[in-house]
Amino acid sequence: MLQRMHEFGITSRIVQAVLRAAHTNRANRVLSVNLLIGQLTFLNPGQVKVAYGILTKGTLLEGSELLISQNPGLVECQDCHFLKKIEMPASPGITGFSESLPLLVCPHCGGKGTLIRGKECQIEGMSVC
Repeated sequence: MLQRMHEFGITSRIVQAVLRAAHTNRANRVLSVNLLIGQLTFLNPGQVKVAYGILTKGTLLEGSELLISQNPGLVECQDCHFLKKIEMPASPGITGFSESLPLLVCPHCGGKGTLIRGKECQIEGMSVC
């Protein structure tokens, strides 16, 4: 239930942003929305789509297609600048974070890693008429 609430809240803000942009651009209808979600947001794309369907009823977005692409995480070592891609397993049964979160320690020099990519959730574009 908590996970669904996470997706519902985020999706609500996405729908509000798209509606504002559609109204600003005097759109009659939104046909599709392109969304980029980083894997480290722990947003479930399927649940985002369900929430989107519910939240868009009776709006310019009703019936529009939500196209979701996902970005893996990317960590860079602050010391040696080694880059490491982090992909989270698609495991809906994970209940805790300890076994699923990667450590942000460089495998080459032991330096501290900085997350560069993977926490984003952004609207990449939309088609309107």
